[in-house]
Amino acid sequence: MFNNGNFQQTPLNDAYQFNTFSAYIINGGLNSKFSPICIFCSSNNTMNLANDGSFKQCNSCRKQFKANLSNSQSNMPYRR
Repeated sequence: MFNNGNFQQTPLNDAYQFNTFSAYIINGGLNSKFSPICIFCSSNNTMNLANDGSFKQCNSCRKQFKANLSNSQSNMPYRR
């Protein structure tokens, strides 16, 4: 198993690679697209507060909210 004390190291580029059953998670992070539509007033005049777009502020009603998944993402089939 350890080849007589000669433990083989994992290459740095492969250290965090993984397999998943979820269509929303890929190597490198979440693979989700978030809707730009405000959940309070339905305006699409919003700005991202989080880099991934999951948390937004509406420029019309000025409220902050957790964004919904976009329609193309929420209809993705479950894969195994």
